[in-house]
Amino acid sequence: MPNDHVRPGVSRRSLIAGALGLTAATAGGGLLSACSGKSSATGAAAGAGEAAPSVTLGPKLATVQYPDGYVGPVARALKPITTEKTTYKIVVKQDVTIGDWKTNAFTKWLESKTNIHIEWSQIGGTDDDVMTKVNAMIAAGDIPDAFLGIAFTRSQLFLYGAQGLFTDINQYIDGYALNLQQAMKDYPDTRKLIQAPDKKIYSFPGINDCYHCRASDGRAWLNTEWIKQVGLAMPQTTDEFHEVLRAFKKADLAGNGKTIPFAGYKDSAIDPFFMNPFLYNPGEPWLVVRDGKVDVAFDKDEWREGLKFVNSLYKDGLINRDVFTADEDQLKRYGNASGKPLIGGARTNYWGSFLDIDQKDPDARWRQYEACPPLKGPNGVQYAAWDYTGVGVEVAHLVITKKCAKPEQLVQWADAQYELEAILRGYGGPAFAWAKKGELGINGKQALYGFDATWNSQKNINWSQDNPMYRSQDFRLGERVNPKDMTFEKPLYEQTRDKYFPHKQPQEMQFPPVTLDQDQAAQEAELRTNLKGEVNQSFAKFLTGQLDPNDDGAWNDYKGRVEKIGVKPYLELQQAAYETYNG
Repeated sequence: MPNDHVRPGVSRRSLIAGALGLTAATAGGGLLSACSGKSSATGAAAGAGEAAPSVTLGPKLATVQYPDGYVGPVARALKPITTEKTTYKIVVKQDVTIGDWKTNAFTKWLESKTNIHIEWSQIGGTDDDVMTKVNAMIAAGDIPDAFLGIAFTRSQLFLYGAQGLFTDINQYIDGYALNLQQAMKDYPDTRKLIQAPDKKIYSFPGINDCYHCRASDGRAWLNTEWIKQVGLAMPQTTDEFHEVLRAFKKADLAGNGKTIPFAGYKDSAIDPFFMNPFLYNPGEPWLVVRDGKVDVAFDKDEWREGLKFVNSLYKDGLINRDVFTADEDQLKRYGNASGKPLIGGARTNYWGSFLDIDQKDPDARWRQYEACPPLKGPNGVQYAAWDYTGVGVEVAHLVITKKCAKPEQLVQWADAQYELEAILRGYGGPAFAWAKKGELGINGKQALYGFDATWNSQKNINWSQDNPMYRSQDFRLGERVNPKDMTFEKPLYEQTRDKYFPHKQPQEMQFPPVTLDQDQAAQEAELRTNLKGEVNQSFAKFLTGQLDPNDDGAWNDYKGRVEKIGVKPYLELQQAAYETYNG
């Protein structure tokens, strides 16, 4: 995900790395027809020669404590956008967490504040099923006023936007989206990340500066109690890591020969952790930038050295045999085994992927596991694969279509969701409270808010991160830490800060989220799919010994296969998109 752990009730979409910002726009005097034509609203889009209409933010709530230097969403009174209830038709995906969109607690709250009523059209199925149905809907011309939480890619947004099917909201931001406007000032790269190559903006983004998410793909955990028992220290190098795992196996700390020194599972790629001691590897699709030129990591000699390393671990019986087939449930069975855990370490984003988290028990098993720092390889290479852009901004949270006759009103409705209380209710639900003066947040500063519990099992209370939101780093780290219910967010933040941040790669090495035109996107999708299959299959075979990474013939055959699939044209497409992005 991209990859944030969240309360049940919040999807695992990236919870992803400010000061005045975010509340509802207010309404003026007269009445205008709504997008669906069922009611009326105020305001009109600025036309040629017209001054941009002006909306104002509600007053700032005096009850909220902000830490010194706070940058992020602000709590303000939300005022109705219309003088009478106004209806829009919006397509969304079905989600067991959200439940019935019509009766969802956040739906009701937002309508009570804005006077905007939504007629929801809910689409079921997998993400691929949903997108297939949405594309068919668009092709048939049967489109709603807007799509919410539908995972359009940047290229799809550009394609449909260029065809005039999606509305360019850029023209409305200055007049109607003051919260988004402020968020983009707080995070200046946002506009560049969300605009299409034609400089238009076809969706409301989700801005989510999740600090710990920036290192998620390369994070791994080791049992510190086991490390103590074998008389060693947290490993810093690949050799020390190998030594620790061998000691776990030799001591058989799980008992009865059941010890698994280190485990992974199919839904959490292990190559970002294991390859970064040899070369910078951001993970799939393995694109890197060197001196302004786009390249891949998976055909380099350093990648081969990494393959030799993981192969040696597997040959020594130090990695679980089902590393490429086990699911999260299986991994949790290893971690939660009665008596003793079966695994000494794991490659996961956070503890909850392989252990149950009990925050009230100071001796809970998950507390034994600490983040293993990025390992230093034999040539001194040590990267943390830090994500500077991808976890911070997501496109397509709300897309307004040409069907909407008065898009400025939906723009105001979306912008209201960037207000602080709306954000808290939109992704966490109503069970929160403003922090009191002196209460501390995750980063040790004055707390901003707190939830009743970090894990909330209730359904039908929030929109599971599908809506537009602005969660700055200060906002996320402003969650109150309750000494009687210690959130795992605090140690996750601290261990990311102390162990991964110091080893992040230079930002210019990271390939940014680019946008391709229609022809490029079709060609790139085929090449990417074929390369992904070959690289992942070969990685698994080299790790398990079906292919020998020490055999020059096996390595050269692999490089020949990826070359034949089309690494060169693939990189040419990415280079062109990269230059457009930087242009």
